[in-house]
Amino acid sequence: MKDCAPHTSGPHGADPFDITAPEGVDQLSFEVFRALMNTMKLNGRLLVKTMTGHGGHPGQAGVLWALGAREGISQRELADMVHVAPPTVTAMLQKMERGGLIERWADAEDQRVTRLRLTDAGRQLNHDLRAAHGEYLSSTIGTMSEADRRDLVRLLGTLANNISSALERLED
Repeated sequence: MKDCAPHTSGPHGADPFDITAPEGVDQLSFEVFRALMNTMKLNGRLLVKTMTGHGGHPGQAGVLWALGAREGISQRELADMVHVAPPTVTAMLQKMERGGLIERWADAEDQRVTRLRLTDAGRQLNHDLRAAHGEYLSSTIGTMSEADRRDLVRLLGTLANNISSALERLED
């Protein structure tokens, strides 16, 4: 098994980041941050490999999942659901439409609104990617004990609340 320490080595074995915490930050908090960053990086790599291995991409999977759940939603609603800027969703949808995965049509009551649905090919890819996502979850998070998963949910929830509070302070 590869070393999954919370840091990576550069080409000459030196850590590309300082190994001590920034001034005013305790070393354990810094190690938690580095472990989280490493986990996120590995998670992203595995998700991309898993999804591309099944003919899709994680961003595309989210769009397919949302459209599978709410056929006929508007592009704006989709952007909100997948937490992506409307221009980014438009670009994704154009590629997906060219690939035969989705159909778009103007809303009957408001021609400015574009509605969306999956094609048969889009539904099949959605099914395949959802299965791949299930395999991903089973082989990663699912291998942890129930107690560890519950602790992780609690700890990540606490961290998310702390991050949300910090964002609110910055936005005030």
